Amino acid sequence: MIKKIRLLLEYNTYPLWLYDEDDEIIDNDNPPEWNDDQQLTDAFMAVSDLYDTFFTDSDHEFRYIGCPDEATRSKLTSLITDAIKMLTRKNNGKYIIQNDISCDF
Repeated sequence: MIKKIRLLLEYNTYPLWLYDEDDEIIDNDNPPEWNDDQQLTDAFMAVSDLYDTFFTDSDHEFRYIGCPDEATRSKLTSLITDAIKMLTRKNNGKYIIQNDISCDF
């Protein structure tokens, strides 16, 4: 059975989740063969960094505040699309890619 990459946004977390053949989480990082791929890392970190701005996180409060405006929503959607295209090109069928990123933010 083939391994899977799940795309999922969570606060303060890299959005690639690796699963083994038994659908168990291995890690949330690039697959080992792309560990040194700075372009892929930068693309998904840009997604994560912008998404993280949708939260308030202080000593007194943690909460989701949401997307501030349409321009930010459009920028995040574009970053996600570009990162997924890059991942798909690199993947070339090696992993199943499961996109669980909702653009409803």
